Amino acid sequence: MADNDNIENMEQFLFNLILHAGSARSFAKEAGQFADEGDWDEAEKAMQSANDEQNAAHKINTTLITKAARGEDIEFSVLLVHALDLLMLAWSEIDYTEQYINVLKRVEALEEEVEKWKDQASKK
Repeated sequence: MADNDNIENMEQFLFNLILHAGSARSFAKEAGQFADEGDWDEAEKAMQSANDEQNAAHKINTTLITKAARGEDIEFSVLLVHALDLLMLAWSEIDYTEQYINVLKRVEALEEEVEKWKDQASKK
């Protein structure tokens, strides 16, 4: 759906939110896998894609919140609950993955430092 301000077709609107939030979560998981392999460039690219998708989902959600704040009726449905649940899950996944990548980078730096110490000790 090109126009996120038009939510006349609520089902399509929510599917669009699910699409972007789900993609954000998938990219975040992919970034964690790249980080496991030490492929920092690909992890960064995947995180950028995750954030781009999350921003798209957030814009859709903001439209929904704005409509509700104006007093417009937003029909409650299982699809709405699923869309919002997935959005929150994606935010959490992105936050977790960013922290995970930072920890893996620190571990890698520490492992390199340990190797230097071992090399120095073996030369004595």
